Amino acid sequence: MVIRVVVGLLALGMVVFVHELGHFIAARLSGVTVETFSIGWGPVLFRKKRGPTEYRISALPLGGYCGMKGEHAFREALDKGLEAIPAEADGFYGAHPLKRVLIAFSGPFFNLLFAAAVFAVVSAVGYSYETYDSRIIPAGLYEPEAPKAALEAGLREGDRIVALDGQPVQYFSDIQQYVGTNPDRRIEAIVERDGTTVTLYIVPELDTKTGTGKIGVYPYVPLVVGKVAPGSAAETSGIRPGDRIVSIDETSVTNQAQFAMALSHKPEQAIVTVERGDLSVRLPIVLLYRGNGSVETGMAWKTVNVTIRGTGLLESARAGVSNVARTLALTVRGIALLFRGVELSEAVSGPVRITMMIGEVAETSLTGVAELLGVICVSLFLMNLLPIPILDGGIILFSVLEMLKGKPLRPKTLYYVQFIGVGFILFVFAFALFGDIQYLLK
Repeated sequence: MVIRVVVGLLALGMVVFVHELGHFIAARLSGVTVETFSIGWGPVLFRKKRGPTEYRISALPLGGYCGMKGEHAFREALDKGLEAIPAEADGFYGAHPLKRVLIAFSGPFFNLLFAAAVFAVVSAVGYSYETYDSRIIPAGLYEPEAPKAALEAGLREGDRIVALDGQPVQYFSDIQQYVGTNPDRRIEAIVERDGTTVTLYIVPELDTKTGTGKIGVYPYVPLVVGKVAPGSAAETSGIRPGDRIVSIDETSVTNQAQFAMALSHKPEQAIVTVERGDLSVRLPIVLLYRGNGSVETGMAWKTVNVTIRGTGLLESARAGVSNVARTLALTVRGIALLFRGVELSEAVSGPVRITMMIGEVAETSLTGVAELLGVICVSLFLMNLLPIPILDGGIILFSVLEMLKGKPLRPKTLYYVQFIGVGFILFVFAFALFGDIQYLLK
């Protein structure tokens, strides 16, 4: 748990550092003096002044800031009732509005560049993952509460999906990815069934808890044992990796769903018949059950290991840019789904949940952490550019209005608008924090 939190905080700190670095570089290039550059908030743990800038590392790593000269002039203008914010030559409000647009935009833009770099590195290094092939089982055959889209479309147990909307499908993960990003949209599925090809049309249901599409399918997992946990019930009974389970208490089983159904009455022990080479072996096994009722045997079924080879420099750069574009499109689509009945407390994550997610992914794959950071950076890019006061998008909006108007906006006008923006941000933060508390309690 501690390692998860530390890894998550370090990763989020990197994202914040990149964002603030964008503001810092743009401010320096625009002739605006940066007085403080801090990673983290709260009590200062380390500080060092170089030139006009004091560099800090602060105690709370879930944020950071780039303090520019003249930012306090706004408060001075309010206190003194001035008609305009005092403009110092090397201060933020003394800079041309176009330069302020550049400074505000550079933070989110650096997050976008970081995402592209991360995706490019993942492409260059390559990666591998475990999945199953594209044979499926409609979940509705075994769970009445499962989504019905697969059954309603005519999918059957053992069907192999080979294409979705003309895109080739090889693995079950391909199905999950395509269906998950296309809720409530009619999908053409090409299916292999008993040596023939069938065309079916499926409309994934919107899962309001995750905002993703679901059609209600399991992977068709043949009962070939891939791993046996040391000291488990399976090892004690004599089951070995490579064994193929063919029956439970004389009930024939061919896949994982049938295996679970055969044990649905929760027997304390069972006779498992396995094929081992040319032999058929009957083995007694003592069964344990988890709190959710699923059986715990210590067996893991054999998976398909997929290896994606690393790419060259040019192709990696192209992959970085294309993945950023794809993630941007998916994020925009995800934001739109928030207005279609998605449960916000489940779909919106606060800093605690994001930190834990990064830590959990880090335990299984550094590539997964890199990709998750890329997605977070793309989301921050979009969120920060929303035209909401106190966000970068709000600063850009005010600067553009100043250029169009030909003179600075009145401090009191900015104050009232920013007051509304602060209230909105506090509401979102409180909502996300409430979701985090629910997550921790669960």
